[in-house]
Amino acid sequence: MQIFWLNTAKCPVSLNTKQVRLLLQVFYPARPTNLIMTNSSTTLLYAVAMSLAWGLAGCARAYIADEHVKVVMKKYSISPAEIRVKQGKVVEFEVKTADVQHGFDVPALGIKESVQPGRSTVFSIRTDRKGEFKIECGILCGPHHDDMRGKLIVE
Repeated sequence: MQIFWLNTAKCPVSLNTKQVRLLLQVFYPARPTNLIMTNSSTTLLYAVAMSLAWGLAGCARAYIADEHVKVVMKKYSISPAEIRVKQGKVVEFEVKTADVQHGFDVPALGIKESVQPGRSTVFSIRTDRKGEFKIECGILCGPHHDDMRGKLIVE
């Protein structure tokens, strides 16, 4: 039996019965004999309990951000064009678009985020290495799309 759900932190979780038993043995090591699951409703009950536990612990945000950077993308610019952050910090980006869909891409750091009109795209990175990294729009947005450039400077 395969179990799939979104926990309270909106992180997809997919476990089979064997994985659920293993996790429960980790959480309840003193009495593993009580962990024999006789039917699927018992397994589902344990899975829901685990989902709540993971939701309270959170899975999407492993770190609390040290810095917060707001970025606005619009035809054909990224504002601010130069973003300076400190090495070793956790930086949370909040990226919005003023017009059409754009892509906030920093290829050297493996960042590739879609930015939709009408909502913010929020993500965090840990700045482990110093350097200057090129920011570009990853979604074709018009004739001057190639002019959408920015720079992330990790000091």
